[in-house]
Amino acid sequence: MAYTKWTYEKLIEEARKYQTKQEFRTKNCSAYAAAKYQGIIEKVCSHMIPAHMSWSDEMLATEAKKYQSKIDFKNGSSGAYQAAHKRELIDQICTHMDNLHPKWTEEKIRDEASKFKTKSEFRASNLGAYKAAWKRGILNDVCMHMIDMKTDWTYEMLLSEAKKYSSRGEFSSISNAYQIAAKRGILDEICSHMEVHHVNWTDEMIFEEATKFKSRSDFKLSSPLAYAAAQRRTILDKACGHMEFKHKYWSNEEIAQEAKKYKTRNELQMRSTAYGIAHKRGILDEVCSHMKYTERVNWTPKLLAEEALKYSTRADFYRNNNNAYVAARRFGVLDDITEHLEYLDRYNTRDVVYLWHAEADIYKVGITSENLGDKRIYDVAKDAGFIPKIVMLENVGTVMAKRIESQILKLGQPLSFRNSFPGSSEFRHFSSTDLNKAIELIKTGN
Repeated sequence: MAYTKWTYEKLIEEARKYQTKQEFRTKNCSAYAAAKYQGIIEKVCSHMIPAHMSWSDEMLATEAKKYQSKIDFKNGSSGAYQAAHKRELIDQICTHMDNLHPKWTEEKIRDEASKFKTKSEFRASNLGAYKAAWKRGILNDVCMHMIDMKTDWTYEMLLSEAKKYSSRGEFSSISNAYQIAAKRGILDEICSHMEVHHVNWTDEMIFEEATKFKSRSDFKLSSPLAYAAAQRRTILDKACGHMEFKHKYWSNEEIAQEAKKYKTRNELQMRSTAYGIAHKRGILDEVCSHMKYTERVNWTPKLLAEEALKYSTRADFYRNNNNAYVAARRFGVLDDITEHLEYLDRYNTRDVVYLWHAEADIYKVGITSENLGDKRIYDVAKDAGFIPKIVMLENVGTVMAKRIESQILKLGQPLSFRNSFPGSSEFRHFSSTDLNKAIELIKTGN
């Protein structure tokens, strides 16, 4: 993996591409971190628009005149838009703008709701009408004719429905019970009677499969193998070009219920979009009150370097202070602050077995050195086009590592790539049984 040596000249050149510090930090966090670390962030960002501008009422009115709609105003000048909202001037300074949102009367809401079979379909297709119904307190009333996807399907009904089909592909394309089962985590259980087919997806097959779905989330949920194949082949955007971009609407009750699934805030943030919504609504502390509290550290490159000195290997660093480790990777200084650990790897100990999740039922197994931590994982994941989720990273000793890897590679079905690369032969399609067996092998050695 190539790393850029950020000189003053390179940082100046890179910073000129962006209009705000936020944009700079988001699009090139490595360069941004380097500029902060070198103490030149204000110099390289001197041409940028200040994040916090003091807006007078006259300035807000002048700024609003540049835009034809409120949504354009919000996207083009979010600072002014927010300031106008706080001062309750937004309607006053936007009188010249087009009204892109219809006035939803109860009659119009009922008429719109009658077009849909489920609340989720209603919400996805016309969020404005859905929100208007919710605000008026008539949502349940106008949706009485709809299927309640959360409560109408019992476990027995789902099992009975699944038995009508001989393959998951047939099940997913005909019945919405497939999506309900997938969301409840019982898909493997109710589909155990079905034949398992491992398809070598071609581009044409992926495009044909994608046409069955209206959104990426539906595509990923209902046909995870085709979705994963599209990601590997870097044709996902093309295959999904016809789809709507859909965001889940979280109610406060749903957020609270979602938060109960996790033990720490970090876990909630990593695994669910509910975290960001809770943070924006100011209810994060409330929904996370049951969680174990960990004192938040504002990591800087200097603090990270001091923290790294406490450990003898990168794997130790990763296991004992994951927050610092992830922060170091985000700042782009991980290799620099763990440089003192690298010399240990000249003997290539290869004493750690790892297992990580790629997509759908796809997993990668392998062995690496204790001293390199998760570096091998991220190198291979980048080549394969995946964002890895580490399942196991365990030091089992050099002899056992090779033995356990060999046993795990006998499980599941191998995954084929169009072009081979280091580590490509160690990807597998795992059923839940295969996965549990692999984890047990790493934990116990047999």
